[in-house]
Amino acid sequence: MPTIYQSDNPSNSYTFPPIEIDEFLPIVEIIPEKIKDSSKNIFEINGDELSDTKEEATLSEYLDSNKRTIIVQQLLTNKKKLKLSFKVRKGISYTSVFEQDDDGYIEPKLSIEDTDIKITSSTQLKKKYGDQFEIEITHTAKESKEYYIDFYANDNEDDFNVGEYKNVYCGRMKIVYKVANQWQFSKEKIEKIKKYAIANNAKYNSRGDANRYHHCTDTHKYIIYELLDHPSDLDLGKDQNHLPSANRVTPNDFKKAGEATTDGVRNTLIAKTYAESPKTFTVIDINNNEVLLSNGQPGNTDTELKSFKESPVEYIKTKCPDNGYYVFIGAYNADYHSFTIVVNKENDNFSFIFIDQILGVANYTANSLEKTKLLEDIYNFNFNFPMKLELYQLRNKKNNIVNKP
Repeated sequence: MPTIYQSDNPSNSYTFPPIEIDEFLPIVEIIPEKIKDSSKNIFEINGDELSDTKEEATLSEYLDSNKRTIIVQQLLTNKKKLKLSFKVRKGISYTSVFEQDDDGYIEPKLSIEDTDIKITSSTQLKKKYGDQFEIEITHTAKESKEYYIDFYANDNEDDFNVGEYKNVYCGRMKIVYKVANQWQFSKEKIEKIKKYAIANNAKYNSRGDANRYHHCTDTHKYIIYELLDHPSDLDLGKDQNHLPSANRVTPNDFKKAGEATTDGVRNTLIAKTYAESPKTFTVIDINNNEVLLSNGQPGNTDTELKSFKESPVEYIKTKCPDNGYYVFIGAYNADYHSFTIVVNKENDNFSFIFIDQILGVANYTANSLEKTKLLEDIYNFNFNFPMKLELYQLRNKKNNIVNKP
């Protein structure tokens, strides 16, 4: 700030207030990736939801009065590594014809001191109005956390524009880091298995021998490996050999050769606590008879089917407590055909993805999945096999909780 002194008495002086054309006075705002719901001002950033909160923040008094109060935006994420983009805009209106200071340093700071939450990118960013920048944050917490990213600006002391304002409060956003429950999978994981399934389906539809693609058991086996990051303690068997010369006719033939079987994959996952025990769903024919043998076990019929005795889709919904992605492995008719179901829950809305080597990746509603896919497949795959559906849910890690008697 400039100071003048009385020529004949230097003890008398006057310091002028800062000249704001010499000050770097920005506002920092998050850059959304795409609009999710414009009516509610909800956006997406790499699959995470960005929305307005009911909180307000009051920025620096040096900013224009109509820009000081902002609505705090909140990002809901379960990612261990975050990369967020921000823009720098001017926070004050100038009318002076003199040169204006348009650059300086932006410093992001976390509102909490926590060794499990760290900014891993630079925290001294030289920027000017109109610039964009990224910051990276790493989460290692084992429980959910909430915190803010606050932004402060300082002048870079240009030769001609020497600003005096320090740590100008110029932005805030909220991060809600939610640790996934033991059944949830990330969107990135789901996209990876979809990409694999689409490629496998292309091989299925191409020319070549019977081993050119993964058959149903190996398809869901590879999906499981991908979702669980190929754990070293999990051996689900070698790939199946479907060449005629291999003479594999029954599941036991594959098992004897050390190759994967649907029941072998299931039993290994349950034994290793990567999955829960399966649930069986029987069917009702159009005469309202449950299709059972005399011993009460699932039976077989040529009569058209009406429904499941218990809705598998409603059961699946009860196993998805929070918003996010969940994975179920299913099999029809004594493991004649196996597949994967991915569920995406968003509040009260559920969407379903069916994955196998035949369809690749197919989207379904709750009703179409149950009535036009699962039930019809059970009927079409009867071939004297017991008509039933078995489902089990996949965990995202081993269950380390031991139940004591």
